[in-house]
Amino acid sequence: MSDAFILYIDRLKGGTVQKLGMILSPEFFDIHETDLLFQDPVEVSGEAYLAEEELVIHLNASTIARMPCSVCNQMLPLPLAIKNFYHAEPLSSFKSGLFDLREPLREALLIELPKTAECPGGCKERAAIAPFLKKHPEAPGAPEPYFPFSDLKYP
Repeated sequence: MSDAFILYIDRLKGGTVQKLGMILSPEFFDIHETDLLFQDPVEVSGEAYLAEEELVIHLNASTIARMPCSVCNQMLPLPLAIKNFYHAEPLSSFKSGLFDLREPLREALLIELPKTAECPGGCKERAAIAPFLKKHPEAPGAPEPYFPFSDLKYP
């Protein structure tokens, strides 16, 4: 467990706000995929404090992920950023006076990933694969769609 991710709960008692400012290695993502790469550092800023019986973490974080274009497979840099991310943990859930920030930060960034990526401005290879894509023409003589609840009257 790296010390950069550790928050000491006892240091936050009495209304203390801990400022967070870190540049983290992308290795903490622990992702070993050929179609998803993290090579750039993760910049994190924010604060941690206690509110009533909860630890509250407020963060901004950014990095660059690399994913292949869904058309040409060229690896593309995709900026990832989370702004005003809040995470709260009840103090009763801590067995020790330490909180590891790694998982909430990792999850918050990974959830920002798009499902697919495409070259900026549209992939130029799309025209080359267009003849191989199945077209869905409107079938002549197809029955009209049926909407079973269209005649209901609302008050």
